[in-house]
Amino acid sequence: MNRGKKELSPLHCLYYIYYSFATKTDESFNQSQINQIIVFLNKWTGNNKTSESIISETKAWVKENKPLKEEELNIMFSMIDYLNKENIFSLIDKEHILLQIRQIARYDGSFSESERKYHDLLAFHFGLNIRVSACSTNEIEESAKEVERRKIGFKINRN
Repeated sequence: MNRGKKELSPLHCLYYIYYSFATKTDESFNQSQINQIIVFLNKWTGNNKTSESIISETKAWVKENKPLKEEELNIMFSMIDYLNKENIFSLIDKEHILLQIRQIARYDGSFSESERKYHDLLAFHFGLNIRVSACSTNEIEESAKEVERRKIGFKINRN
């Protein structure tokens, strides 16, 4: 897949992670989850205007690159791997992101076992031992090995 190069920030990655988690990890998705993602993104950006730009630019990147549905979760994990490798977020930030992921999951009225497993995979990719699913550590490690890592096709402004 030919991916265009667009300058995206770690917060673009974070929005993509939140949105993909909400829309791709279970069959139950609703507008209240999107509204909560915006609230969380505003906490990271400090204002709604910046959040709106991040959302718009990330959606444009997705539209331009047209990932297949089955690729979207792999892209989410690749973004986590990238953020983790670059030490963009502190340990406390990563724990806070996972807390927000759990809250996003619950905004549709349930926190399914599928969402719990994806949460645990996110934690694994962040290098954190935070588990909420019924999966064993070995199952999470094996599932993590199955994630196909790909170049994401964006660049980060290092200034």
